[in-house]
Formats: sequence, C-alpha cells, structure tokens
Amino acid sequence: MIHSYKNVSHKYQQLMNNVSLEDFKRELNQVREYLKHIELVNEVSSYSILDTDNPKIKELLAKFQNHHRAFEKDKKIFEYKAIIISLYGLLEKFIEIWIKEYLDKIAQTVNYQSLNEKIREKHFELSMKLISMITENKWDKYKHLKKEDILKNLYQCIEIPDKYKFNTNAFTIQSGNLQHRRITDIFDNLAINLNDFLVKNDSLNKEIGFSKDKIVSSEKDVLYSKMNELVERRNLIAHGSERIDDLLTPNLLKVYISFLEKYSQAIYQALEQSYFEEESTHKYQKINIIDVFNKSIIAFELDNYLIKEGEYLIIRTVEKSNNLFYKKAIISLQKDNESYSQLMLQEKTNIAIKIEGYLTIFVEFE
Repeated sequence: MIHSYKNVSHKYQQLMNNVSLEDFKRELNQVREYLKHIELVNEVSSYSILDTDNPKIKELLAKFQNHHRAFEKDKKIFEYKAIIISLYGLLEKFIEIWIKEYLDKIAQTVNYQSLNEKIREKHFELSMKLISMITENKWDKYKHLKKEDILKNLYQCIEIPDKYKFNTNAFTIQSGNLQHRRITDIFDNLAINLNDFLVKNDSLNKEIGFSKDKIVSSEKDVLYSKMNELVERRNLIAHGSERIDDLLTPNLLKVYISFLEKYSQAIYQALEQSYFEEESTHKYQKINIIDVFNKSIIAFELDNYLIKEGEYLIIRTVEKSNNLFYKKAIISLQKDNESYSQLMLQEKTNIAIKIEGYLTIFVEFE
C-alpha cells in the first residue's frame, strides 16, 4: 500500500456542522429507547400478581394488565407504524440536511467555475425545476422560497464565481421514495459515486457482512436491500395497508435500526470524504512526506510557509480498493529536535509534526 500525505492550511474548515451528525445519533437513539420502553411495558404486563403485593400496586397492575390484553394487538400495530415511519423520516430529514451543509461548504471552498461541470449543469437544471414547483404552488415545503432568490443565486454563480450560493433545495427535490437507487441518483447530481464510497466503509461492510472481493459493481444495490425494505414498509403504512402477520418483532426492528445507523453515517462520511478531497485540491499546499513514526508523528519537507500548531493536515491514503482522506490537527512541531509553536520556513526544510490522535492505517513508502 502506498499512502501519500498532503496539504497544510492556516484555517480548519469543518465539513459540516457536526452537531447535525450528533442530532441524528440522538434521534435514532430515541427510537432505541422507545423499543426498550415497549419491552419494559410488555414485561410488566406479564407479571404475576402475588397475594403479598401492596394492595394499591395490585389494583394498578390488574387495571394495567386488563387494558394491555384488550389493546395488545392494536398496540403492536401502532408501535410498529411509529417506529417504521420514524426511521424513514430520520433518513429523509438528515440526508437533506447533510447535502445542504455539504453544498454550503463547497461554495465557501471552490470557485464556481472550478466546480465539476456536472454539478454546475445539475445546479441550473434542478434550479429551473425548483422554480417550476414553486410556480405550481403545490408543495408546502417550498412556500418559503422565492423564484427571484433562486434566479439571483444562479446569476451570482456566473457573475461572482468566488462568492456564490447554491440553491441547495434544488438538489434535495424528491420525486419518489428514498430507496437506495434514488439516494445514489441524488448523489450522482453532486458528482459523487455513493456506491464507491459505501463499499469502502468498514463499519457498514461489517454490518451487512459484505466482503469487497465477492461482489461485482452491478450488484452493489443488493447490499442495501434493508433500505429498500424499510421504504416499502413505510409506503404500506402510508397507504393504510399493513399486514398484521408481517409486523417486525422488536428484535428485527433493532436490526433495522442498527443498519440505518451504519448506512446513514456512511452517507455522511461519503460527503465528508468528498469535501476533504475538494478542500485539499483547492485550499491546501501539497507536501512531500519523508516518514511516519508511531502512526502519529509525520516528517516532511516544506518551504515558503508559516506553519503553526493548531493548523490541519489532510492525509490521503492510496490503496488498491481505497482512496480515503483523513483530517488531523497539528499539536506540536519540531525542527532539528527542537520544539516550536510555529515555524517560518523560507527554504526547503525537514520538519516533524505530531498529529492529534493516531492514524488507523498501515503506511508504506515507495
């Protein structure tokens, strides 16, 4: 494996607001806690009342258990509906949030004329579609948008390419449910091959039991069938057609929750990887790596640069199947075995930096 490292920058530009990723985890955990609550309720409902129990407790338990028996079938249906709709809603909500955050960061980082041509073409095409949807006035979701603002943003992309704003809502127009293929189409508009990123994600691969060397490209959609199953179940509920004999048990629902967690976070990380690549290309200075020690100390050559603690290094790994980016903070500097908080390098100089945390990758050099 050959790993190349590049780029030092004065400013750290976080991909997206990490708060949104934490919000996703928190809201998904709420569904987990709801399932736990259901299990506790069911446990109480099966409790055998003893003669020695407190009279008030006996009375309340008897009332609860009678109600539970009468309501049990409807309760299971309601709980199933609530969980399936909540899981799908989380996916739809946060994919939209993350795509908008990604586009906002790209607009701050890449000149519009330097963008991938496909993004520019899709931005215009989808902006026109968004204007049409606003004109038809059928979608409450877009009532807060004005056609004039969308046109203004398009104009600034051409006239002020270094200070523009995407019509981010245009990229999240949803004509159809978010099955896996539909999600990959949305990412394709961003010039991101989502499947290529997902098959590199170790956490997701472990979740679905995927081995990279056992599937061809055309079969990749099969890997995420649980996503499509979740959408189908949500559609049946939305159209009032759930099968009583096909409700998922709490244990099976936990499987869906675990999959959705890994799948959604892999989508977030795909956007993060794509952003780091753009940022390294357009904002960072390339450096020549000499060696790496203890997975946390990097020696390299640099010139004509003021380097400081607190800046960041983007590290690109190059392997047969992976091409991943890591962003690491510089926490200390050394030159000739002496430590510095900053160094002004006017000629080619060998220095070493210690990064925050560790590299979880094996490193070799040609």
